[in-house]
Amino acid sequence: MNINQAIGKVGERWNSLSKRHKIIIGGIGAALVLGLVFFGQWIAGSKYAPLFTDLSPEQGSAVMKQLDEMKISYKVSGEGDTILVPEDVLYKTRLQLAGSGILEGADKGFELFDETQLGSTDFERRLNYQRALQEELRRTITYLEEVEMARVHLVLPEESLFIEEELPSSASIVLDLKPLAELKPEQVKGIIYLVSTSVENLPPENVNIIDTSGRILSEGVLENQEGVAGVADSRQSEMKRDFENNLEDRVGKMLEKIMGPGKAVVMITADLNFDQRQVTRIDYGEDGVVRGEELVEKSSVSAGGTGGVPGAATNIGEYGTAMDGSQVSQTETHQTRNYEIDEITETTVYAPGQLERLSTSVAVDGDLGEDDIEQIRSIVTAAVGYQPERGDQINVVSRTFDKSMMEQAQAEMQEEQDRLAQQERLKEYILWGGPQPLQPRL
Repeated sequence: MNINQAIGKVGERWNSLSKRHKIIIGGIGAALVLGLVFFGQWIAGSKYAPLFTDLSPEQGSAVMKQLDEMKISYKVSGEGDTILVPEDVLYKTRLQLAGSGILEGADKGFELFDETQLGSTDFERRLNYQRALQEELRRTITYLEEVEMARVHLVLPEESLFIEEELPSSASIVLDLKPLAELKPEQVKGIIYLVSTSVENLPPENVNIIDTSGRILSEGVLENQEGVAGVADSRQSEMKRDFENNLEDRVGKMLEKIMGPGKAVVMITADLNFDQRQVTRIDYGEDGVVRGEELVEKSSVSAGGTGGVPGAATNIGEYGTAMDGSQVSQTETHQTRNYEIDEITETTVYAPGQLERLSTSVAVDGDLGEDDIEQIRSIVTAAVGYQPERGDQINVVSRTFDKSMMEQAQAEMQEEQDRLAQQERLKEYILWGGPQPLQPRL
């Protein structure tokens, strides 16, 4: 078909349309023309480009105030954190504002003390120190990649002359994290110790951190710092859920391969012990090992007597060896032997998260016999590591699933497809004056 034939066919269809259809098509054409005209005018106008993005409310307010003073038009987009200016003044304006230091924020850190203030009171100096310290900590925390913005609030009690009356300091931190960003417990602990060591008399447990959604990020992160405490409650729930989901996924995929998609439902409940235990066992052997031996020998020589009082004591000779009839030699030997105790010490540390009991429930679609149910039970038993001495349980039931909700959802999807197809046919009818066959989409 050449161009002339196509034009002729379109003209024939146009003539065959009713007056009402011609008016509708004419209105649509006029709207398209007007839209193209306005779009061209918008394109031909001044183009705006982002001057700064990811601005804090304080920075955005300062930038807009400066732009008003410079008499430069601007637009605010996003959630108020992006400011756009005309492209022809973009780079010049950006350099001027960056050089003015306006992006450093409205708050000052220790720069507060660069300005000498005569006549300031002790209270004012202490308040300025607190403000400066808060700002310095805020700047340091925002260096973390996951942190978009931060607010730091410190409570610094006044110094007391008596040590017993001194109160500890405290700190509260609010973090605005970047989209899809999460802080690890080690990072939260790092922020806690950063603030604790930067503020006088501030123990780590007095530092509280939350995010903009109200979650307490610092809860439980210090409980495991010495390696002997249990896992925090929030971490316990997460570990338990991950363990159960992993087992359910493995068993579910295996049953899906055997019975088909949607034919089995697996639910697993695990009892985990998060108490960290340390057991020490000492065994003593029967035979000791000689650790040391001491041998002491003493010798003495005494002169012999010429007489004495008659009696048995005089007539009985002394032990020893007589030397030329007048001297006696005497020797004493002492032997000491020390034994090392044969001792074996064995220390076992049980890490938190030990599995104490496992309960598994499997629901199978259909009316299966006892043999089939027993085979499924055997498969699941091996998959989850069933241990009867631990008190594990496995239950397998066979019931016909209720598919009414699934069928209703499929019916609604089919209705939606039919409605879209009908709208497509209506568009073809309006544009070309009659129904057109739908072309299959590749």
